[in-house]
Amino acid sequence: MASATKVLLVRIARWPSCAWNWRHCANTHNEPLAFPITEHQTPLRRSAVVKDENLQRGKETNVKVAASRLNGIIITPGETFSYHRSIGIPSRTKGFVEGLELRSGHEASGIGGGCCSVSNLLFLLAIKSGLEIVERHRHGLDLFPDHGRSVPFGCGATIFFPYADLKIRNPHNFPVRISLEVNETHLVGQIQCDTDPGWRVDLVERDHKFEKKGEIWTRENRICRQYFDPNGEMLREEEVVHNVGKCLYDPESSG
Repeated sequence: MASATKVLLVRIARWPSCAWNWRHCANTHNEPLAFPITEHQTPLRRSAVVKDENLQRGKETNVKVAASRLNGIIITPGETFSYHRSIGIPSRTKGFVEGLELRSGHEASGIGGGCCSVSNLLFLLAIKSGLEIVERHRHGLDLFPDHGRSVPFGCGATIFFPYADLKIRNPHNFPVRISLEVNETHLVGQIQCDTDPGWRVDLVERDHKFEKKGEIWTRENRICRQYFDPNGEMLREEEVVHNVGKCLYDPESSG
C-alpha cells in the first residue's frame, strides 16, 4: 500500500479537477431548503450490548462531530463533494476521539472511529436523490443477517483517510443541500433542494445470491434505482453499484 502522504498528495493534486468550488462548498447554508428529495435515519447503537461502552460513546461523539462539519453543505450543479476534503484527517484538535470501529469484522478503536455511519448514510442519501457516485468503496464484509435491515445489503460506503474517499457529484440543474442531525438515538439525514424536482427515486435489489466456496460464504447483489414521475409511472431504471462481500455468518443457519 502506498504511503499515506503520497496518496494524500495525489488526492490534493486532483481536487481542483473535480469542478469543485471550495470556497462556496466550505460555506454552509444554515437554513434548510424547502423540499427534501429523500431522508433516512440510522441508529447510533446497533446493539444493546457492546464490549466497550467507552468506545461506543466515542463513536457517538465522532458521528456528531462529522455530521456537524457536513451539515448544510451546498453542492451546486456540476460540483463534486469529497468527504475527505470536507472533514480532513480525523484528529483530536477537531473534536474527534477514540471510537468504536470494525477491522476485519472485529471491534477496534481509532481516532474518529464510527464515522463510517456518516459516510454510509451519505451514500444512501446520494443514490436515493439521483446524485452521481464518483468514488465509493464498499464494505468487504457482510456482518449480520437481514434481521432489522431497512435497506438492501450493500447500501453503504466505507471511508479511511486518505485512501478511501466518498465523492458525490451533483448532475442536476439545481443545487442540493446536505442535512445531517443527531438526536439521542439516531443520525438523521436529508438531501434537500428548493422545489420538487418532479420525480422520486426508489431502490431495488437485483441478482441477489449467496454462494459458498469451501467454508466461505459470499453475498452478491446489484443495487438499482428507479425514477418515477408524480403519477407513479416509472421513467427509467439504472444500476448504481455491484456488491460482493464475505459473510461473517452462515446464511443457512441464520434464519
